[in-house]
Amino acid sequence: MSNKENKRNIPFSTVQEINRESKKRPIVLFGGGNIAEKTSRIIANGRIKGIVDNASNMWGESQHGIEIFAPNFLQSFEEAKPFVIITTTSFAEVSLQLEQMGFTAKVDFFVSPILNDLRIINELETIDKKMWFTCGAATSDSPEYGGGIYELQVSGDTWKHKKVFSGICYGLIPFGNNFISVDEEIGIFEIDREYTIIRSKELPKGMRAHGIDYSQKHNRFTVVGSYLDGVLVLDNDFNVIDKIVVSRKQEQTGKAHHHINDCCIVGDSIYMSMFSLSGNWKLDVFDGAVLEFDLVSKERIGPVIQDLWMPHNICFIQGSLHVLNSLPGELRTNNAGVIGKFPAFTRGIAHDGVYYFIGQSRNRNYSKNIGVSLNVSIDAGIIVFDAQTKASRFLQLPPKISEIHAIVLID
Repeated sequence: MSNKENKRNIPFSTVQEINRESKKRPIVLFGGGNIAEKTSRIIANGRIKGIVDNASNMWGESQHGIEIFAPNFLQSFEEAKPFVIITTTSFAEVSLQLEQMGFTAKVDFFVSPILNDLRIINELETIDKKMWFTCGAATSDSPEYGGGIYELQVSGDTWKHKKVFSGICYGLIPFGNNFISVDEEIGIFEIDREYTIIRSKELPKGMRAHGIDYSQKHNRFTVVGSYLDGVLVLDNDFNVIDKIVVSRKQEQTGKAHHHINDCCIVGDSIYMSMFSLSGNWKLDVFDGAVLEFDLVSKERIGPVIQDLWMPHNICFIQGSLHVLNSLPGELRTNNAGVIGKFPAFTRGIAHDGVYYFIGQSRNRNYSKNIGVSLNVSIDAGIIVFDAQTKASRFLQLPPKISEIHAIVLID
């Protein structure tokens, strides 16, 4: 049975679901022991007619005043088919066993609510997902590390990565059936799923192209330049047609001051994440923020999220702005509240409707985090995070892949 089938056929439950679905049928617990005892306390008194277990040495014994039988006891009921509650951590195997005996998941059996804590663990451990991520490290001839674009395939408890494009890449977004990225040498380029570059165009030298987004409404790309203190606006042919700057500081000094990292377009607004709203991060003033501009008029609307420390990815997920507050390792949304906190430099985010996929880079600035975090990780990888339960899984990558910048999930 595949990971997907295994995950689909495990009917985790609540007490309410069991009471609703079991109705007046006799109840049998599958699996003796502590979980059966705890489950018996939350089920209506007198409805449990027995416990079955695959361990033959337990047959004929009694636990918690309930006799233990062989699994064929389930087929001994004449008036009404019993309703089964799985009370063993081997719930995947028992689910399959019950189906082979003619029982239907969510109709004839559920996993005990006592085991719900294992639900998220099981789901995280059986993920089947493909994604691309970018790495802004120096280029390397090695197929295992160095800057570029990587493909990561996760299948249950194993995952494999491979470099599909070598370069120094930062932003990455889906575009139709293909993807758009930026590279320090090539500039902006479109790449298909077979890893072939369809088209490309150089960007102004020295801008350090970083984040990228696309407006379906205006048919425009926006490319953040960390050394530009703003964004370039491009048409569908990658021609630069406009520029939005955060302040006049670069014009006055010839140097970048705000360290803008990413951008996100929502309607007529473009949101930019930056190290310093005032432009003083080089003076050790990290007043990071997300700043909003009108994409059409280029009018500065104002900061919408402040008090950030080296923020990066800004995106719009399920009707809410999200930002990664990178140095403290925070995922912020819902009025900029912290919904997840991680032990490393967070950069790169995607969401599949259930989980967040968050990039973790080697923390080159870990000394700044002393006093803020009691666990500063130096490992790089992808964090799979369930915001509801706060459970996560870490997909560690080799140390030489030290940086992750953007993540895109592949259907």
